[in-house]
Parts: sequence; structure tokens; C-alpha cells
Amino acid sequence: MSLLILMVLSCFCVVFLNKKDQVVAVINCFGVWSAFSLTYWGGSGVSWESLSELFCVDIYSSSLISLTLWVCGISIMVSSALVNLRGTFNLFWVLVTLLAFMLVQCFMVNTLAMFYVLFESTLVPMISIIGIWGGQFERVPSIQYIAAYTVGGSFPLLLVFTAMELHSGSSFMWFICSKMDFNWIFWTACFLGFLIKLPAYPFHTWLPKAHVQAPVGGSVILAGILLKLGGYGITRLMMLFSYTLESFGIFVIVLSLYGSVYGAVMCIRQSDVKKLIAFSSVPHMAFPVIGLFSCTEVGLVGAYIMLVSHGFISSGLFVLCGISSELVHSRKIKAMNEGVRAIPSLGFIWLVMIMANLGVPPCPVIISEVLSVVSAIALWPWVFVPLALYFVLSGVYSFSLYCQLTTSKVKHKTEVLFNEVTLKDMKAMYLLLYPLVEVLFKWDLWAMA
Repeated sequence: MSLLILMVLSCFCVVFLNKKDQVVAVINCFGVWSAFSLTYWGGSGVSWESLSELFCVDIYSSSLISLTLWVCGISIMVSSALVNLRGTFNLFWVLVTLLAFMLVQCFMVNTLAMFYVLFESTLVPMISIIGIWGGQFERVPSIQYIAAYTVGGSFPLLLVFTAMELHSGSSFMWFICSKMDFNWIFWTACFLGFLIKLPAYPFHTWLPKAHVQAPVGGSVILAGILLKLGGYGITRLMMLFSYTLESFGIFVIVLSLYGSVYGAVMCIRQSDVKKLIAFSSVPHMAFPVIGLFSCTEVGLVGAYIMLVSHGFISSGLFVLCGISSELVHSRKIKAMNEGVRAIPSLGFIWLVMIMANLGVPPCPVIISEVLSVVSAIALWPWVFVPLALYFVLSGVYSFSLYCQLTTSKVKHKTEVLFNEVTLKDMKAMYLLLYPLVEVLFKWDLWAMA
């Protein structure tokens, strides 16, 4: 509760500053909020702490709160350095701050009814960001995709919450009900909206459209935070309804295995860097689905390592894509090659982020992948076959992207706008890399015991 009060008071003070000073003040505020959110981090396990009558936190929600505030601050920092952000920038940071405020409440509320309201409310600032600063041609179709998939997929969830309020008088999510025999229809109604939000295959088609049309700051928030709402919602419902391994979960795991291979193949076929990064989120989000629906402690830990690590890595890749595309005013790999080769430091950072995205040790992604594979093999040993195929294909598209960005057969002097690469861009990349080191040393934080 104190974090929300601090956010409101800080924003109230920022309003009275000059417009030039507001951006710096807001970025510093997000840094202070992120540091303050670390006070909510308790010991590992499922123990929770009540902050008020409306808010409760545990290690799963508090880690995502810190991720939210950190990534939103990076989004404002990066967007303030880009030259193609149309309109008033003050409106952009207001929308991002409003979105962060909603997301923090979403991870803190203790009733599923309020969680659903805030879950749907996050669409409004995101759609506004895409509509105002998105691409010129397909902004409206991408907004329609996001709204239709999110609202339509989560409508059955509204019916579940309504039935809980009518029959039991409460939708308090920290009470764990006794195990009951629910059918496929009930589990589909509970998990469909969250599987779409992740997104899990085959509900992923809205994601590339949204990422391509969104500005860099919007893509950073969308990949870094909004996708994680799906994993968090699945965790809460599994704890509430005492979900154990059932045929529904096995079916979802099979779809995720196929989706990981499909997503890697789609990444190989892309010539647009931003769309490639968007498609790479589909196989990465398959690992949290596999880990959570395996109903094992190993899978749970692996799922949250991937959720948090992917929030920083995917955000960093979108920031790099925005920096590189500003140099050549194109997102095509062949065109972006000139800008990356002209500035060697960009090539090195591309290498680091691609290796982190691939899961090269000691990146925490490799820990998540190993734990998810172990939890899946415990269900059925032959699961290793599609996962091994995915690992091969992910290596292909990752190294292919790096080689196409840094090498060229044509030798001529490249012409880029050097003034568009600023210290603020590089600072954002360093700030996204630092939390990965913390996750690497604290990977057992989400263990049950």
C-alpha cells in the first residue's frame, strides 16, 4: 500500500516541474519505486504478507512488481532518446506511469474480481500508446486483434469469478479450496484468457501484429510485463483451485511443445528484425506453460525464472532494434546491417543479447530451460525430442540473425546518422543487463521451501 501512495505523491510532484525536467524526474521516480519494491521481497516459498484489506504480496507477485517498475522506467528512458516519437512526449510518460500503476495493483490485489478488472484495464493505456505512436498503416487492425483476443478470451473467466461471488460470496485468491473434479469446460474458462495473454500456441497471432505496430517503448512494456500477466494469473488460479496434473494440462503442454518448434521456424523465415523478436517470445513463453502445467516444484521455479529473465532480455532486444532502426530508418535485416557494422559497440551488444536470448550459460534462461525440460521429461521421456528440435532451430535463427547483422559481402562506406546513438540508449541496455545477473544468483528464490 505504501508503494502505491509513494507513486501517487511522486507523480503529483512531477506535474509541477518544467516539461524538460519532467522526463528526468519520472525516470528517477521509477528507479526509486523499483528500489522500494524490493522491500516486499520476502523469503522463498508460498508464504504471503497482507499489506491491507485489499492487497497481499508474496515472492511471485513482488518479483513481478519490481520487473514492472524497472521495465517501465527503461521504456520512458529509451523513448525519450528516439527521434521518431510523434506527438507530445509528456502524454507518453503519463500513459506509461498509469499503466505501471495498474500493473502494480494487478499483482497486489487479493481478490480475483479486482484482478480481472485491472487485468482488462491495462488494455486502455496500451491501446492508446499503439494508437498514438504506432505504425501508420495497420495500427487499427493491431488494436482490434489485441482487444478481441484479450477481452474475448478472458470473458469465460468473468463468468467463473461471477459464479464464485454469487455462490461463496467472495473471490479471495489466497484461500485454497479442496480438490474437486472439474471438467475441461471449467479449466478452459479459467486458463484460456491467460494462455492468450502469454501467448501460448495457437493463440499467438495477435502478438507479432501488436509488436510491429507499437513504438519501441510500447514493445518494451508489452514483451517485458504484459505477457507476464498470463503466467501470474495461471499460478494464482492453480493455487486457488488446487490444480493437479490432468488431461487438460497434458493437452496444453503438447500444444506448447508444438508451438515452440513452430515459433522457431517462423523466426527463421523473418526478414523484419522486430517481427523476429516478437515471434521468439512464442517459444520462450512455452517453457513457463510447460513448467506450470507439469505441477512440479521444479517446473514452477523454471517458469518464473523464464518470466522474469524474458522480461529483461526481450525488452533489451526491442531497445536494440529501435536503436539500430533509427540509424538506417528500416527494420529489415539487410538494411540494419549497415548501421550495426558502422558502430562496433552495437555489434557487441547484439551478440550479448542474442546469446542471452538463446540461453547460453551463464544466462539464467538456460536454468529455466533445463528445469522445464526436467519437469516435462518426468511426465513423458519422449518430450525431449521436440524440445531438442527447438534448441537446434533456436540456435539457427539466433546465429543467422547475428551473422546477417554484422557481416556483409558488399564493402562500401556506410552512411548512418551517428547523432542518433546517444549515451542514454547505451545506459538503458546496461540497466537491462544488470538484473539478469541478480536473477542468476537468486534463481532459487521461487522455490516452494
